[in-house]
Amino acid sequence: MDKRYQDTVSYIFGLQRYGVKWSLDNIRALLDAVDNPHLVWPAIHIAGTNGKGSTAAITESILLQEGYNVGLYTSPHLVDFTERIRVNRELIAKSDVVTFTDMIRPVIARVQPSFFEVTTAMAFWYFARRKVDIAVIETGMGGRLDSTNVVNPLATIITRVGMDHQQYLGNTIGEIAGEKAGIIKAGIPCITTRQKAEALTILREICKKKGSDLIECADNYSYRLSKEALGGTHFELFTTQNGWLNLHLNLTGSHQVENALMAIAAIEAIQDSFLVSADAIVAGINDVIWSARIDLVSTAPNIMIDVSHNADGVEKTLSVIHQHYSAEKIKAITYLQEDKDYQDIARLLTKGTKEIFIVQLKTGKPLNPELYRKAIENEGGKVRIIPGFEDMKELIFADRGSTDLWLIIGSHFLAGEAYLNLEFS
Repeated sequence: MDKRYQDTVSYIFGLQRYGVKWSLDNIRALLDAVDNPHLVWPAIHIAGTNGKGSTAAITESILLQEGYNVGLYTSPHLVDFTERIRVNRELIAKSDVVTFTDMIRPVIARVQPSFFEVTTAMAFWYFARRKVDIAVIETGMGGRLDSTNVVNPLATIITRVGMDHQQYLGNTIGEIAGEKAGIIKAGIPCITTRQKAEALTILREICKKKGSDLIECADNYSYRLSKEALGGTHFELFTTQNGWLNLHLNLTGSHQVENALMAIAAIEAIQDSFLVSADAIVAGINDVIWSARIDLVSTAPNIMIDVSHNADGVEKTLSVIHQHYSAEKIKAITYLQEDKDYQDIARLLTKGTKEIFIVQLKTGKPLNPELYRKAIENEGGKVRIIPGFEDMKELIFADRGSTDLWLIIGSHFLAGEAYLNLEFS
């Protein structure tokens, strides 16, 4: 099966040659071929620039604690393709990946869908096959024409909107917010967090036009951090319906508490359809599992993995880490895709760390490392290009006795390499 699975995954990834498809026609054709499985379960649908995955994982965790059968669709993966599609935290079986792909190949040949369209159809088929009660669905990079935007949501969530994927989504916060807000459905509540004024204006306008309540967590809900450590966050939380004094989230940073707030607001918004107790919310918050978000994976040497890959995300990550490590104690290991704002990220890493190592990987569509290096040097940063992760690994573990922090940041691909190849202690 492993050989058939690897061949199948290679075939699916090969569909990236068809590029990004800005239409819902292909996903509808794929789903129609497997009896429209997305129509048999409801969803909580999540779009945004940063925080989508964490918010999805928190929402999933709460629903699981109430005993619901929950599907989770996120992207990208860290180590293996199957991480993208889960039911009750169980990864899709490799045999199911093969079965679905074999079944859908004639349609793929006819409509030439993108990689993400096929992956989305696979997830929706699998959720119906596993008879989920509800699915938590994260968009890809967009919203309006994202392949996931065929689901029937009970609530939508728009996380923080920032500058990313401008070549597809627009060159201003307002344009990007408009694309993300394409998941808002008539009469369906939409939950959001603190936004830049331009984004919030767009969300308010679209919700008003569609007759959808916009639940602005920043105005209606409040929290107070009682302890913020690298292993998690303790906080008090108050919504319009409930209050909790002793919550623990094993994700680090106030931005993760804001993600938890959106998840809870979404749960409260669907109570008529999915009753969830206050106890399940507490247990769900305490039991979130989500890797590569300010994740301190080793203390000998100190190694942290974070998937932030745009300027807003990198800035937030560094602001949290600087509460525990000064810039002079941080060495950044980084790798970016070619569509990223490498100049802003170079500026942030130069200011926020003492030394930067650019790792050359062959996965995805890598940014030219020389462009990245020059941008860092132009900011006055100390930087080296490392030919591969094995060479980087030697540098890290030669430094085992140091109190410095190795921060691995910039890409899911890089995080996946770290989890796969480093020995944590």
